[in-house]
Amino acid sequence: MNKKNIFSNFKTYGKYLWNRPLLPEKRFVIFGRGRSGSTLLVSLLNTHSQIYCDGEILHDWVSFPRLQINVCASRCQRPVYGFKLLSYQMRDIQPIINSTQFLTNLYQHGYQIIYLRRRNLLTHAFSNINARQQKFHHQSSQGTIQNHKIYVDYQTLINWIEHSEQLEQYEHKIIQNLPCLSLIYEDHLLTPESQQKTADQIFNWLDLPPESVTTNFVKLMPSDLSKRIVNYEELVTKLQQTRYARFLENPN
Repeated sequence: MNKKNIFSNFKTYGKYLWNRPLLPEKRFVIFGRGRSGSTLLVSLLNTHSQIYCDGEILHDWVSFPRLQINVCASRCQRPVYGFKLLSYQMRDIQPIINSTQFLTNLYQHGYQIIYLRRRNLLTHAFSNINARQQKFHHQSSQGTIQNHKIYVDYQTLINWIEHSEQLEQYEHKIIQNLPCLSLIYEDHLLTPESQQKTADQIFNWLDLPPESVTTNFVKLMPSDLSKRIVNYEELVTKLQQTRYARFLENPN
């Protein structure tokens, strides 16, 4: 971050601390890994007339992450404010010494926690690799769907799975003693039917009336991975000899 941005941040923080604006009465955070459906969930929740959900407000380094969250919440014009916090941002980007205490502090100050994760680490890895090779991370139904086939290096795939495992362990350590609404992408967000059901569950959890939800985002990776990955069969043969073979049983 350059000096101009640092000065601007401190000016914003000073204004917030001087005025101490009221925060929305109801607040929440979507916590988890990237490529686990968090952007989709944000878009669904923003359909509700009483919710405004920010994206990754801690994507870039800031001097005071906790203060940054409240500054963003104070700008919300709706009764309920939420934001997305990816675990790698806590671990690798922000100046957070004790991640468990950081999330605990959020909870103690009124931020309810939605913990979103992905069960199948293989498809999670494919999703990350595809996003980087195609050079985009989300696809709107209003745009042209990209169907380019990709080649996936086996060791790169294993590295991504191991990286996801490490983040999962990190998340579990942080979240294990905190009350949260736990969601799994494959169970709660994979289909339009499950998306509405999950949204209704969250609205009820927040003591809000149900509303119909919609999204322009579409699934980037097809259910049949062989249609996107040119060397899929080769990868399957190698994975069958590893402890990750279980992820081949239901690759959604």
